[in-house]
Amino acid sequence: MPRVLLLLLLGCAAAAQAFAGVTASLDASQVAAGDTVQLTLEHDGRTSGQPDLTPLQQDFDILGTSSSTIFSLMNGSASLKTEVVLTLAPKVTGNLTIPPLSWDGQQSQPLSLTVAGPGGAGQAGATGAAPAASVFMETSASPEQPYVEGAVHLTVRLFMSEILYHASLELPESGAVLAKRIGSDEESTAERNGRNYQVVTRQYLLFPLHSGKLTLQGPVLDADVAVSQGQSGSGNSPFGGIFGGFQTLRPVRVRGNPIVLAVRPRPAGAGGSYWLPARNVTLSAAWNPAQLTVRAGDPVTLDLELQAAGLTAAQLPDVSSLLSFPSGLEAYPDQPKLDDSTQNGALIGSRDQTIALMADSPGHYTIPALTVTWWDTQSNQQRTATLPARTLTILPAPGSMASGAAASGPAVTTTAAATPPAPTPAAHQGPPSTASRHAISPAAARNPTPPRSPSEWEWISIGLALVWLATLGAWLWSRRSRPAPPTVESTPKPTQPPPDSAKERAAFRAACEANDATGARAHLLSWTAARWGAAPPGINAVAATIGDANVAELLRDLDRACYAGGTWQGRPLAAALTELPAPPRKTSRERDGLAPLYP
Repeated sequence: MPRVLLLLLLGCAAAAQAFAGVTASLDASQVAAGDTVQLTLEHDGRTSGQPDLTPLQQDFDILGTSSSTIFSLMNGSASLKTEVVLTLAPKVTGNLTIPPLSWDGQQSQPLSLTVAGPGGAGQAGATGAAPAASVFMETSASPEQPYVEGAVHLTVRLFMSEILYHASLELPESGAVLAKRIGSDEESTAERNGRNYQVVTRQYLLFPLHSGKLTLQGPVLDADVAVSQGQSGSGNSPFGGIFGGFQTLRPVRVRGNPIVLAVRPRPAGAGGSYWLPARNVTLSAAWNPAQLTVRAGDPVTLDLELQAAGLTAAQLPDVSSLLSFPSGLEAYPDQPKLDDSTQNGALIGSRDQTIALMADSPGHYTIPALTVTWWDTQSNQQRTATLPARTLTILPAPGSMASGAAASGPAVTTTAAATPPAPTPAAHQGPPSTASRHAISPAAARNPTPPRSPSEWEWISIGLALVWLATLGAWLWSRRSRPAPPTVESTPKPTQPPPDSAKERAAFRAACEANDATGARAHLLSWTAARWGAAPPGINAVAATIGDANVAELLRDLDRACYAGGTWQGRPLAAALTELPAPPRKTSRERDGLAPLYP
């Protein structure tokens, strides 16, 4: 009989376990928007299963989950239950329902929850008013009907009546727009419904990538707040008093309103290969030299700056590609400099680009006008920014044929005037006129100068020959006294045309303008070879020959850039080394190659 009773008790316990119930409860029936609520699910007995939380995801974010097993003994009877506590953040306001949740085949009962808006008043007829929201958010977007790729100014204001810990405010990513935060957060205070709030304002720019209606998620705040006295968990703090409120942190999640945009497409009348929807666009240029007159081989620098209000620098077109240059004028564009800045709360995108222009031939070169087309988003019409046409005057380079002919003209004229005309043969001369007869001095006619005796020339020639023979003998004696150098057979190198000094100078300066260290070094050596008649062994030899400390330091920087790598700026060197000095003078030993007569 005792065995039968034991079996009956075990069967009843198993049946009770099989039909164990699942209950649900909330720690509050009314909360404000942004606050969280705790949902507790209890399962009688021990279980290894987990409740199905999928039905909650429609109206709630699950911020935290904890589980425990509770064993209790009361009045001699033991009980065991499994408990799961969920921290829920409502996604919407109004009257919400916690749906039934399944756990091991059993379902919990549904629950009702009232979520008040930021104003804080509860729904009519509710038992007690919902507390005013301690944290809420407001968003505004302008314009609500932007053009595709145009800027939308999004303002986010976060209202807080208590301190936030570990706060993070983020704008959810979307493949439909590009978002850029501008400026820094601004802090202020405000009063809403009789409650004081600290307000943090943050600014964004949104750039829609395609036209049509777009609905974007609003910004999301995740933070922790301290549990105040009277809330769950604060009264049981072992410290109590002031410190008790800081022992437990409660997570909060606040969502901003969705952002709805009606994006307009690019207008059919907007021309150009690029699209610039902006509030304002400016185009400026700076020329160096300002008078636009240089010699052939010298660069003219053009600095272009394109600015657009309401666009990023990455959206601006390559202005150098919009320019057209006449034949014979070479362009060397530098890398553009992109910059985004904020002026009076508006984004300003800037694109700066430097172009070096150079011509090898003298003449006049006209650069056509440059026009940038953009769309005014405020007046909804197409506008243009234009730079006028400019003409460059290129003069002949120093030492060129044109300038050399001009310089040698007076000398030729002077020589021709000093040279007497060749005498006309007597057979072809007519009888002398009276004027020509009086032009001859009578004294000279009576006493003509006798011609020099041929014997004097002979003695002078003999003396010069003796001096030459003596010099030749001394040279042969000095050559015979030194050991002959070993004979090295070498293959004759093919003759190459000497480098052109003007062209190499122009190429050197162009490489400096383009910040091309390797090209600048090569053309500098070729320039010095053409100017001095022999190639120097290296950059250090060039610096030593020039003898300028500033130029020497710049040349060392060039050498380091060629062999060590890294960035190099060539403008300082081009400005310091405009011309090469005269070729270095050779010593007497270098000029004739003779050994000294008296070593």
